[in-house]
Amino acid sequence: MNFLRAAQLALTPLSPIHIGCGEDFEPTNYVIEGGLLYGFDPSRAVLPENLRQRLGQLGDKADLLGIQRFFREHRQHFIPHAHVLMPVAAGLADDYEKQVGKVANNEGNGNHVFNQLFIERASHSGNHPYIPGSSFKGALRTTLIDVINNGRRITDPEERKRSDRLEKRLLEGDFSTSPLRLIKAADFMPTGEVARQVLYAVNRKKDKVIDQRTGLERQPRGIAARKECIAHGQYRALVSSMVIQDLSPHSSPKTTPSEVLRPKNLAQIAQHCNRYHLPRLTREIAVLDNRGLLNPAWKKSIDSLLSGEVGKMLNSGQAMLIRLGRYGGAESKTLSGDGVAQIKIMQGKGTPPVYQSTTKTDWLAAQSANDQKHLIPFGWALIEIDPQHELTDLKAWCDRETAQRPDMQAIYAEFARAQANAVEQKNLQLAQRAAFEAAEQAKKDEETRREAQRQAMTPAQREIDAFITECQQRAEQLRGSKDRPNTTYHAKASTLARTALESAAWTPEEKAMAADAIEEWLPKVVAIEVKEMRKKLKLSALRGL
Repeated sequence: MNFLRAAQLALTPLSPIHIGCGEDFEPTNYVIEGGLLYGFDPSRAVLPENLRQRLGQLGDKADLLGIQRFFREHRQHFIPHAHVLMPVAAGLADDYEKQVGKVANNEGNGNHVFNQLFIERASHSGNHPYIPGSSFKGALRTTLIDVINNGRRITDPEERKRSDRLEKRLLEGDFSTSPLRLIKAADFMPTGEVARQVLYAVNRKKDKVIDQRTGLERQPRGIAARKECIAHGQYRALVSSMVIQDLSPHSSPKTTPSEVLRPKNLAQIAQHCNRYHLPRLTREIAVLDNRGLLNPAWKKSIDSLLSGEVGKMLNSGQAMLIRLGRYGGAESKTLSGDGVAQIKIMQGKGTPPVYQSTTKTDWLAAQSANDQKHLIPFGWALIEIDPQHELTDLKAWCDRETAQRPDMQAIYAEFARAQANAVEQKNLQLAQRAAFEAAEQAKKDEETRREAQRQAMTPAQREIDAFITECQQRAEQLRGSKDRPNTTYHAKASTLARTALESAAWTPEEKAMAADAIEEWLPKVVAIEVKEMRKKLKLSALRGL
């Protein structure tokens, strides 16, 4: 019979974690205001008509710089419709104001290079960050393979080139016979509102390199990237579950993993994981600290945690130290042992790459693209197994880190009020636009109906209809006014009456219609006595009296 050994896991980020999802924020779906990024869907905002037309014109011209400037300059129209809010690094907020919508470089062929200002999004579900179980299991895979290899050099040239061949040999087969099939890990999901921040990922050399021409330190050529990260120092911010399948006493070389390789329990997995990761964390801290790159407050807090209750948890296998994400560094994804790891190091243009056991640079989290002294490694986390009691030192450190960050609850509350007002304004604008469009359509329908009526009229009826229409328009102009100046409308009425009397083509009914129209409408647009009007315009004669 198969048995399952399950455990609950609680994850506390010890440093910023970025696990990408293939999506980006771009300057056309985010703005930055007051140190906060507001991510939105541009189509959900309702712009005033003049701005809507302006944005359409920029789009027609494919003016990308102009479009970037448009969103920055009119950010207040988009902010209330944001579905993502998060703090950004101080340097990034400054760069946004200085760079968005501006040419970064002019090429020799006349082309303009402008700042894209893309921000790589972290894995998220419903706009809430999470850590995929596959990322966690990938880190466990590395530690398991490292334990099996036990520092032995890789002598097979093909295995040195292709890690999949090496892994298949060490794990003694593919999926069905791999001990990893016995480990099931769910995604790490938030226990509440997980703090996140957009940070720079900057590349820094581990050893100082001096430029012989300038005498200054040479910096890596890599461009600083912008990453959405889960912020460090959040006590048990994400939780997951993990299951180990026990196949005992079943054993088949072709269908089950080797009994020697099968994980016995979670404590064993944790100890393997800590044996792999702890020396790497210690070495990284030492290298970065020696270069003066490391944030001293962060180093002090991690040293304190590792020498206290967290260190005891790691030693006992009650917790595991793990490194997650792309920017965890190649050394946290390679095998241990002198000369075992083969990390590809790119050289200058025209020079073939070399392979070494360690990298020459680190990608580090920074508040500004040029920071040299307050950097933090990416991806370190503590995972507790079935936590039974509070880790007071860890919680105290997390509380201190949280206290230094923006009060997002207060920000969300204020934003909710602004959003409610924006929704009200949006609904009002939509209603006004709908009413305007309905009125325009009704006007067109009425014009169509009137035109159809006119086409069905005789020439005499059209003259009568034209007189009535002109009088109606004039009456609308005079609405609310007591003045009725004797204007050309008296002459129009006289002409209509004379034409009706003198034309042989007019029928008695049409003449009577003309008399009725004059008597009804002329007093509404000119000051005139009705009896005098009837006499002068011979309305009785028109009626055949």
